[in-house]
Amino acid sequence: MPWTGVNPVQDPPEYDPENKYADPVLYYRHREAAVTEAYIKVSEAKVLRRKLKECYRTEGIDHLTQCKEVAQKYLEAIKGVGIYKANSGPHDKATWAKDKQ
Repeated sequence: MPWTGVNPVQDPPEYDPENKYADPVLYYRHREAAVTEAYIKVSEAKVLRRKLKECYRTEGIDHLTQCKEVAQKYLEAIKGVGIYKANSGPHDKATWAKDKQ
């Protein structure tokens, strides 16, 4: 059998977010796909951060104009991304954030 490359974990199409505990296997496949996707986003942000550091180092005093696009891409990449966000469960809520009614 020839090697076809890396196959990333796919979110199962049969997964029902309304009744997520009905099928434990689908739930864990969904969680694995969500965590994998979050780790990929974190890795992309790390690559952009390395590029931004290198740009700052090479451009010197012109880094504000020369590295602006890379900095904006990096800021977009880190919005709402984090390993701890990938591991949050249904009962994980911030205790300090109260709903104001």
